[in-house]
Amino acid sequence: MADLETAGGAPSRRLAKPRAKGLDPLVRYMIFHWMLGALGGALCTTAFLVFDPCGIWPLIHDSGMGVPAIFLLYIGFMTSFGGLVCAAAVMFPPDDDEPPRGGLRGNVMPANWAPRLAYVRSARRA
Repeated sequence: MADLETAGGAPSRRLAKPRAKGLDPLVRYMIFHWMLGALGGALCTTAFLVFDPCGIWPLIHDSGMGVPAIFLLYIGFMTSFGGLVCAAAVMFPPDDDEPPRGGLRGNVMPANWAPRLAYVRSARRA
């Protein structure tokens, strides 16, 4: 019988490089900012209910469905603020002092490229 490691079989797991555990830094960045926005949304909802600028607390209290209404209010504010803060963080990343890496830094078009005319015959009209 042939040994699978020497006969071109599947490579041994001992030789495989161990995988790095954890999330991608961009994903961690987005999750952190979404959670930060959700916290801000929860604080704004609490302030909205405590100060009651629009008179919504009596409506919630007298409706008979106070807990679901407050739950939906919190979820709506947290989702909206979380998405807003996450989108702003992605659109306005922190400044990076490193110049871009990679690439050939050459011309994109080949040196011998030149436009050519394409002659087309038109059909005669009768």
